[in-house]
Order: sequence, then structure tokens, then C-alpha cells
Amino acid sequence: MNKELCDCGKVAVWDYMPGYSEGGNSYSCDDCVPRGCSCNWRSETDLPDGTEGVNYKWLDEYDNSKGWVSLDENGKEYPCAEYWYSEEGWEVESE
Repeated sequence: MNKELCDCGKVAVWDYMPGYSEGGNSYSCDDCVPRGCSCNWRSETDLPDGTEGVNYKWLDEYDNSKGWVSLDENGKEYPCAEYWYSEEGWEVESE
């Protein structure tokens, strides 16, 4: 079974669902997917669960106040909500 690849050549586990115009590659591996989107920011009034630096981190500025963002199991911010994740990667469509 063939899998979609990131531009770097690794198996893609993220897919940018709106896609890209002009045939751009919408697939990314976990190392190459853009991270740190404002759609994942939360205000300080919505207090996070977990441990600071492990499950979440505080942002320096969020809408002119303090806020936070969740972190994945590797301590990285999540990509934009428009990226969908598949742990097994994405199968290449048969022609």
C-alpha cells in the first residue's frame, strides 16, 4: 500500500484539507507541518488542564492579554485546525 509523502520525502500524517491551488502538495509529515496557529489559542480565563510546559504553554500575547496553547505528546504546538491527522498516513489514490 502506497502512502502520500511530504515534500521532504517522509510519510505524510497531516493533510491540509482546503488543499492548495496549482497542484501544491497538501500533505506534510509531523516534522514539516506548520505549527502555532491562532485558531488553537485560548484565553487565560479558560484555564488549561495538565502541566505547564508539558500539556500547554503560555503565550506572550493573546489578544492584548495573556493566553495559552495546548501541546502534543512531543511538546509541540498543534497545526491549524484545517490540518487533519492520520497516524497511519494517507493512502495514495489509485488511478
